[in-house]
Parts: sequence; C-alpha cells; structure tokens
Amino acid sequence: MNGASVWQAELGGMWVMAPEWVLSGAYMYMKGNQVVDNNHAHQLTGTLKYFLSKRTSVCVAAVYQRTNQGANAQINDVMVASSGPSQLIGRVGLQTRF
Repeated sequence: MNGASVWQAELGGMWVMAPEWVLSGAYMYMKGNQVVDNNHAHQLTGTLKYFLSKRTSVCVAAVYQRTNQGANAQINDVMVASSGPSQLIGRVGLQTRF
C-alpha cells in the first residue's frame, strides 16, 4: 500500500419523460490526497434511453471529465488516459433483457 486515496462525491438524477423515454445525468467530484499530488477532477455524465419494447432499448450516453492543470483525465472504463486535462467519450448501445 502506498497511501494513495481519492475522495469522491456524486449527485445524479433520472427523469421519466414518457413511458418509453428516460433521461438521466450525474455530476461527480474527485479529490486525491498528497500521494496523488492533490489532483482533483469534475465529471459530467448524461444518458438518454428509448424503450422499443418491454425488453429492448437503445441509448445514447456521454461522459466528460476535466482535471486540474498538470493532471491527465481518465474516465473509468477507458483504457488510455487523455494526453491533457479533459476527456470526452460517447456511446451508443442496444440492450435486450432475457
């Protein structure tokens, strides 16, 4: 153990606009201790989902992260960190439940 730790707080919400449309979003703040140079980051997430049926839906999602100067952004589930302090990803998906 090297003593590194990161504190985070998140606030999110979901709005069912109609039975087939769902919009959700979240904000997360992350702050590291001295071992990780006291770096901090802000992250915004948004998702729009449309239900084609009870079991099938399509969705569009975006995540944006901004860190302090001198740190590289790295969104979870992205294999490579950004070369700078910000990173943006977008996803489009189709989901079927069995």
